[in-house]
Amino acid sequence: MDIQNLRYLVQIEQIGSINRAAQSLYVSQSTLSRILKEVEAQTGITIFRRTNKGVIPTNDGALFLTKVKKVLADMEELDSQYFSCQKTAEITLLIAKQRCSVVVNAFVNFYHQNCNEARLLNLVLQEEPTENILRLVANRVCHLGILHTTNDREADFLQMCRNLGLESHLLDESPVCAQVRCGHPLAGQVSIGSKALEAYPHVTYSDEDITKINYCSDIFQYNQNVVEKRIIVQDRGTLLQVIGGTDGYYLGCDWSHYNLGVTQNIQYIPLNDTNLTIKTYWIQREGYVLMPPEQSFIEILRQSFHMPD
Repeated sequence: MDIQNLRYLVQIEQIGSINRAAQSLYVSQSTLSRILKEVEAQTGITIFRRTNKGVIPTNDGALFLTKVKKVLADMEELDSQYFSCQKTAEITLLIAKQRCSVVVNAFVNFYHQNCNEARLLNLVLQEEPTENILRLVANRVCHLGILHTTNDREADFLQMCRNLGLESHLLDESPVCAQVRCGHPLAGQVSIGSKALEAYPHVTYSDEDITKINYCSDIFQYNQNVVEKRIIVQDRGTLLQVIGGTDGYYLGCDWSHYNLGVTQNIQYIPLNDTNLTIKTYWIQREGYVLMPPEQSFIEILRQSFHMPD
């Protein structure tokens, strides 16, 4: 029997609700319900009884959970006495992400809140395109993934996550904006149509794959009938310098309401002739229990995006 599943059951008992317990554990309700059924099948007892207020232990369940908590307490004592020196010295956080300044800010805040006194650090913040992020998390190379999709591709993205055994959690939804320098000829506009951008170079990444609005990203498929001017770059730093020094524009999220020093000279102008929005998700393997550093980072990330629990 998986010891982590036993911790799940204790959390359900303490909270009195499968749904709220799932939220506190950062797993889906369906995953927690499945684990409960599996343990009940293994033990041959009904552990919880449903009420109109949630769930409460049955008589058999209460006896079982009492023994479970004793086992867990013994394991905590064993871990604390013999293994804690090695474990508490290391903080591990493995993240695969697409380019996103809010995520980088959250990572920096995580470091200052959790890592200043750590003796050993194993932190990874790896930028990858969508397919690589899904693969890295599904294959347990990274524990967390953060990536974007557009609302017209969202259903396919969520199905892809389910097919790979991944859970997805929404962080943010943003209108599509043209990002330009503050001195750009279009700066100051409340909103613009796509036609207003035609006179200016479209700056984008060589591996952009989040949305069909970045139609000029393929280096080898330049089509002057689709976009007359384009500038292809590889990284966010280069993109910001190019936008800041030219009349180019980038199509992406609206980060204007976030405190991002690196984008303080960028103006975000919503497009008024598209229904597309860009959604940002974080993903994990189905049933994976976030370790304390990962829980801390997700909390900081949600706060950075101003998302409620």
